Amino acid sequence: MEIRTEYGTLAVHDDVLAAIVQSVVLGVPGVVDVGVFRLGEGLGDIMKKDPAVRGIMLEDTDAGLVVDVAVIVAYGQRIPALGREIVQKCSDALAEAVAMRPSRIMVEVQGVEQVQDGGKAIQ
Repeated sequence: MEIRTEYGTLAVHDDVLAAIVQSVVLGVPGVVDVGVFRLGEGLGDIMKKDPAVRGIMLEDTDAGLVVDVAVIVAYGQRIPALGREIVQKCSDALAEAVAMRPSRIMVEVQGVEQVQDGGKAIQ
């Protein structure tokens, strides 16, 4: 992605933006983990993908940056409130890091897990 400023053009790789978003998402209380997009991918494709960008898809459109986030949430969380918090924190983090807000952030809840008091998912 390229961002034009008064000083020139800033080029930021999508993996950097995805890593920022993933870091923010995993820091939101109630999010257990990020999900996986494209379950039809082969195992080799999934293994090659950097874990720092798993669960995050970015698309640069004419309207601006579109961010898709796949999450697994803790049982008992209010999903609409959690989704709003994820959207707000991701938007703020990207605005701070690269001085632009995404045109759209979509949060897909792919699962719910029971979590112990220590924050670890129950197997």
